[in-house]
Amino acid sequence: PEKKVKLLRAAIAAHSKYQREAASGKGVDRHLMGLRLCLQAGESHGLFQEPVFGKSASFLLSTSGLFAGDNFVGTGFGAMYPDGYGINYLAGGKTLKFGVESKFESKVTSTREFGEFLAQALRDMRNAVEQTLPEDQRKVAAKL
Repeated sequence: PEKKVKLLRAAIAAHSKYQREAASGKGVDRHLMGLRLCLQAGESHGLFQEPVFGKSASFLLSTSGLFAGDNFVGTGFGAMYPDGYGINYLAGGKTLKFGVESKFESKVTSTREFGEFLAQALRDMRNAVEQTLPEDQRKVAAKL
């Protein structure tokens, strides 16, 4: 579990860094969106016609983090595509909440199954972290 926890902590640090950069306007997607919004009505630019640009803005897993999660009861965040998922998450002091959305008519997605797998992944992470803690710091009560 030590190796898994080390990798988990590195992933958390990287995610936090990217989140801070994006929030301060340093995310490349924000710059590209700004350039696109600067175009006049009917105006176009080759960059936005490139297939790779279209792919870079197509997310089957679309996520959004919200802050001050202790005060929210529930939220929503929609899937961008019929075969995708929309996920929002709220992290508070002792709270971690997720909202999972997929299109009801989709034959390839299941909000229920995704939620079950997400809950199991969170339990697995909690168990790995707890195994690296001293005995008296283990087993924080959680509702999953």
